[in-house]
Amino acid sequence: MRTDLTDKALHSEFRRKVEELSGQNLSDCYQCGKCSGGCPVEPDVKVSPNRLIRMVQLGMEAEALSSDSIWHCAGCCTCNGRCPMGIDIVRIKDVLRSLTKNIHYGRGSLEAWTFYESFLDCVRNFGRLTEIGLMGGYNINSGWILTNVKKAPWFIMRNKLGISPHTIKRIDRLQRVFKRIEEIEGK
Repeated sequence: MRTDLTDKALHSEFRRKVEELSGQNLSDCYQCGKCSGGCPVEPDVKVSPNRLIRMVQLGMEAEALSSDSIWHCAGCCTCNGRCPMGIDIVRIKDVLRSLTKNIHYGRGSLEAWTFYESFLDCVRNFGRLTEIGLMGGYNINSGWILTNVKKAPWFIMRNKLGISPHTIKRIDRLQRVFKRIEEIEGK
């Protein structure tokens, strides 16, 4: 990966936008690599956490937003704990994921965003993840309504898949948390 270090690259609108949305100062990252050294999914991705931060620092919008690293992140915050500058790398990845919602870089990012939204909708509505809710939401939102329809009866007959999702007690408390988060994020 070769990038020209021009004034335009170092002071890009993309970088400013990520810094503003995440509340992080990307200039603090001096590429020590400690975040990547502790990342449990780093061996499975093409772009390590420090490389992803570098892409954002250099204004490489297309490369950063199409990276598999933002979708494979386990959210364990190991990178945050190892960062000597205290940068919230997981928050930066959250911002990058949200930016791909409006600008789709390839089919993979759209599929991953659809799954991500279906997952959160299932938890928001039922208080827990239910397979039928996740599969149904994903199939409807992705436009692939009949995906896994052939497999569903086998799972239902063997009690591997419940037909109706169970809602947790006091779901209203969890929904208030989601509502508050949406207010904070300005949705």
